[in-house]
Amino acid sequence: MMIWKSSEYSHKGHCRHENEDAVYSDVRSSIWCVADGMGGHQQGQLASQLLVKTVASLPANQSLILRVEALEKRLFALNEILIKKAQQNQTIGCTFVILLSDGVNCTCLWAGDSRLYLLRGANLYQISDDHTLVNDLLARGVITQEQSENHPQAHVVTRALGASEEISFDKKTFRLHADDRYLLCSDGLHNELKAQDISLALAALSSSYSCRMLVDKVLEGSARDNLTACVTGVYK
Repeated sequence: MMIWKSSEYSHKGHCRHENEDAVYSDVRSSIWCVADGMGGHQQGQLASQLLVKTVASLPANQSLILRVEALEKRLFALNEILIKKAQQNQTIGCTFVILLSDGVNCTCLWAGDSRLYLLRGANLYQISDDHTLVNDLLARGVITQEQSENHPQAHVVTRALGASEEISFDKKTFRLHADDRYLLCSDGLHNELKAQDISLALAALSSSYSCRMLVDKVLEGSARDNLTACVTGVYK
């Protein structure tokens, strides 16, 4: 049996007055989530907290397939609620990344630029793909990788919960390996780190130390945005 261990930490950063991020971790149910609120302080906090509550409400004693199906239905329902709560041109929404496992397979669901990373052996993989304007332009060959790094619209996401009446998110299912290390994070964390920073931190012997290394590295710099890290894995 795979034994999960997890640690999580969220910080408002050095420039924001409030923290619109939210994080949820439950190793017994093998489900983890990071949400990054958007639409203003109160609206963003509301959206990310509602998403966390939605994830926490999932049944734990079902198969991975049934849990993912239940989650998808809840995401569609929550999207309708957030659309109804929005006033005029305001948005009440959030980007998110969610990871579920049954001890054999994992499923990741996400919308926006919250990310899931996997460290397997010495190799770091970004499991999720950013739903951003810049990433779309890059994929279509409109801009180069160098241009994307300092693009003036780098903050514009193309998918998010509560952003439109028809929510669209992506999903990947993959095999779990012993000693896998996972990082769920908001863009306030990954935007301030290099790949080698993430690899080095995830290679640590405990999830708590990995999480502390990641957050401390960002807080040593400008930390312009809210930042959240959730590190989980199968530790010996």
